Amino acid sequence: MKSEVFRFLYYLLLLSLVSSYVSEFHTKDKIYLYADSGISNLNSEQTGFLTSYINFWGRLVLRSGGLTQNGESVYGHIGSRFFATFHLAIFSICFGAIFAFGLSLLSIYLRSSKLYNFVYFLSNFILSTPVFIVAILLLIVFFYKLEWFPPGGYEPGNTYFIVLPGIALGSRIFARLSLYLLPETQKESKSKYTLLLLTRSYPWSHIVGVEIFLKVLPVALILLILDFGSLLSGAMVVEEIFFFPGVGKSLYYSIKSMDTDLLSTLLMYSGVLFYILNRLGFHLQNYFSGEYHRAP
Repeated sequence: MKSEVFRFLYYLLLLSLVSSYVSEFHTKDKIYLYADSGISNLNSEQTGFLTSYINFWGRLVLRSGGLTQNGESVYGHIGSRFFATFHLAIFSICFGAIFAFGLSLLSIYLRSSKLYNFVYFLSNFILSTPVFIVAILLLIVFFYKLEWFPPGGYEPGNTYFIVLPGIALGSRIFARLSLYLLPETQKESKSKYTLLLLTRSYPWSHIVGVEIFLKVLPVALILLILDFGSLLSGAMVVEEIFFFPGVGKSLYYSIKSMDTDLLSTLLMYSGVLFYILNRLGFHLQNYFSGEYHRAP
């Protein structure tokens, strides 16, 4: 526990240094926005890095992250967008996991090599296709042609608005998870343990739906946790395409508009969040590995 705390503090120090430097470096770029406008009286006061770093922490701890260019509290801004991003992340994870587990286990249950090869090909095809192309295709089919779902926006708690961006993000989760599950479920279906269960007249549906599922679940859960961390940090491209008011769109806005207070705070938020979920996945992996080693 002590080593984990020190590891986090070291990471936090490094992350804060990077965030502070990026925001300070980004501030200097503002001078060039007015290079051809005839404006020469710009507030380009230079401060030392140590002073900037202290001010950075002071802003995070004492001033709610500072203010955005619109005069809004940075913490308030992130908090107002977190639920939308969380809602989108949950939908994407559920969509990807349900289809990945469902099709992978179904291919084993039916003993269908055609279904196995189809899901394997589809997963590779999705991963080789940029996510913005998937998003645009979804808009063309489900909004423009069928008029089933809105082209973007968000209403708090309304899943109707997150279906298209959720499928765009969830399709990649489905693809990555399927590429792990397909060979693993096939290997488990041919294991000595499965053969033993068959000789003892266990139903094939029970073996596939319970025994094989539980065997592949731990690593799949770790992969989902890592994906969840990435989604909570924001998905800039998809959120921008669907003008979705999430953390990713705020990060894109902060970079585009040179909103340094918002940018540096979002970097800290994303880094800390991803670190925590990454370490959670690491400890779960160690826990499950220990369980398997203790198993007879």
